[in-house]
Amino acid sequence: MVWWNTLRLKSNSPEVRRKALENLDPARDARSLELLLAALGDEDAQVRCAAVNALGQVRDDQSLIALTTALQDPNSGVCEAAAAALGRVGDARTFPHLAGLLKNSHPGARRSAAAALRSLGWKPSTSEEQALFDVALGHAHAAAFAGQAAVKALVTELKHDTSFKRRAAAEALEDVDDPRATQPLLAALYDEDPTVRVSAVHALSKDASGEVTVKLLERFGDPEPCVRLAATEVLAKRIDPALAPEFLKLLADPNFEVRLSAVQFLGRIRDPEIAQALLPLLADSDSDVRQAAAQALGTIGEPAAIEALVLTLTDEERAVRQAAELALGRIDPNWVYSEAAQRAIPQLEASLNDQRGWVRSAAAQVLAKLHVPSAGLQAAG
Repeated sequence: MVWWNTLRLKSNSPEVRRKALENLDPARDARSLELLLAALGDEDAQVRCAAVNALGQVRDDQSLIALTTALQDPNSGVCEAAAAALGRVGDARTFPHLAGLLKNSHPGARRSAAAALRSLGWKPSTSEEQALFDVALGHAHAAAFAGQAAVKALVTELKHDTSFKRRAAAEALEDVDDPRATQPLLAALYDEDPTVRVSAVHALSKDASGEVTVKLLERFGDPEPCVRLAATEVLAKRIDPALAPEFLKLLADPNFEVRLSAVQFLGRIRDPEIAQALLPLLADSDSDVRQAAAQALGTIGEPAAIEALVLTLTDEERAVRQAAELALGRIDPNWVYSEAAQRAIPQLEASLNDQRGWVRSAAAQVLAKLHVPSAGLQAAG
């Protein structure tokens, strides 16, 4: 049957050539081995893969050399097949060649080489090899323990065709302080997967350079809330007043967590204009945002916020009311006697007719503090 398969190997159909190789038995026939070795030069990658798989069943030096050479095939699938075959052959002489494949640009080839090396009991000899090995096996976080020696491997993984792998690489790079990772991480800020963008944002958090800051500010406009929030949280830690104009824009963000982070950042900057911008947030749809706005206004200490804070004392959430009262005390211990507080009386009196009982009760209590004697009677009525 060898003659028949030899004839089929001359077919113009890659499928026919591949099936012919699968029918060869190189362990029992020298001519079959010759045909398999020749097929490693076939123009079709699937045919070369078939030859590699068949050669993996032969335990001789000639096949070993051929499989080692196949590790350099331009097709990643052939490289993977060759690595897997060498893992089955189990010859320690292939260690350097398989270890070299850990640097291959194709993730599948790297993974196949690592799996073969692991099955053969190979041990990395350098920190860089250990990092390459860990990353290829899918252990990006373990690779980070190698420090700067892991940068190349992790940066390569940022280009993986699977978003989970890219995200893991970005997360691992957060623990590695090396400028070589900066540009690849900046590129990852535009990854198609928002979770990768989030991880890249956090990985760049320790870099306060102008270039990184500009790119992180651009993420304030990201279409995904999780990315905007990550950028906000990272930049908020810098407490840089120069960033205030950008954070002010986030007060109108549709995501409450982004608004909350922006309020918390702005509350650390004592500026009357910022206080004015925060006043509308006392009526935000989210109670955490309202509470943070009240706390921020108390920290800023702007008297112009007294009237709005007095009205916030009727908020439906107890935590918000408490935050407003504490803020008023910080701004002016005698706020109840202030003109600003008195200006709130008409609105508070109007609240005494609110259909909600707790609103009427809260308004009455505030009016009583402002020494409006009829408040209790109106609330009861």
